[in-house]
Amino acid sequence: MDRQSPPVNELTIKQELLQYLEAALSSYILDTQYLTDCKSYIPLQLSKQQLSQQQRIVYSCAIAFKLSTFAKLPAVAIANSISHLICQHSHQQNLILQVVDPGWIYIELTSPSLAAWLQHWIETLPSLRSQELGIGKQKAEGAEGEKPLASRRLPLPTDHAPLKYQLPITHSLFPIQYAHARCCSLLHMAHREKIITITSRNSDISRNGDINSPCLEVISPQPLPWLSEAKIYLNRPSELNLLIELIGVLDDLYCPDPTRQSLNWLKVALNLSQAFQTFYSQCRIWGEVKSQNRNLAQARLGLVAIAQSVFRILLVEILDSFAPPEL
Repeated sequence: MDRQSPPVNELTIKQELLQYLEAALSSYILDTQYLTDCKSYIPLQLSKQQLSQQQRIVYSCAIAFKLSTFAKLPAVAIANSISHLICQHSHQQNLILQVVDPGWIYIELTSPSLAAWLQHWIETLPSLRSQELGIGKQKAEGAEGEKPLASRRLPLPTDHAPLKYQLPITHSLFPIQYAHARCCSLLHMAHREKIITITSRNSDISRNGDINSPCLEVISPQPLPWLSEAKIYLNRPSELNLLIELIGVLDDLYCPDPTRQSLNWLKVALNLSQAFQTFYSQCRIWGEVKSQNRNLAQARLGLVAIAQSVFRILLVEILDSFAPPEL
């Protein structure tokens, strides 16, 4: 792997990229007040459109348009300068930058960089739980600015407050709960067949007495085999689509767009469950894949483990429901 684990202070790719952009802006802009204004909001979004025939993990940044009037230069010239500065502040081999008229900056993750993030989520997401995040206090008191905990235990946003759901909402939540239960089933089956080794942590009880499924942490192999000859194993459209949905949910949870009002979290979770169902129906883990390409099976199970953690966060922390271990 060409890079080390992502910085310990970030949980999302977007947070890391924003750091690179902030560093580049500090070098590009001399006016301190305008720099402060620009850094207060850097327009950076995960792109779900293909830049070519091959689907990729790409973020688009529109900061050059924001700077164009101030600098009295074409946006594309500013984008080129910022892209050059980003390369100086980042590990150049881990990002692919492209400037597109009239001034967009596209930032693509390379396979080694993406593999590092996947492994980091495998090791980090199962450790997140409401007691450690201070979610209970936020919901009860509307508190903001909870102290971040070590090991990336960052507070969830409070913008889901208008979307309180009373239990049970079986019909609305069933696809999400089913996807979560299916993730648990696949991981337990893989553990029994010794494809991976898992351990359970953070089991708790929901408000109506239901037992939430614990997060299932993959402890072997470590790290998971995400790469084959420096190329990511997860390169089929349904695999990448699920991965993009997971990245988008984590961005919305831990690095929300400050200009956007509260999300419809139920819709977000339903979209993720649909992406998981498509992945599950099209990407085999057992049979020939298990016997002939064990690394691919393990990589797909790693994606399932990340999905299980994210479904659990959405169900328990955001939708005030429970995450069933089985249905």
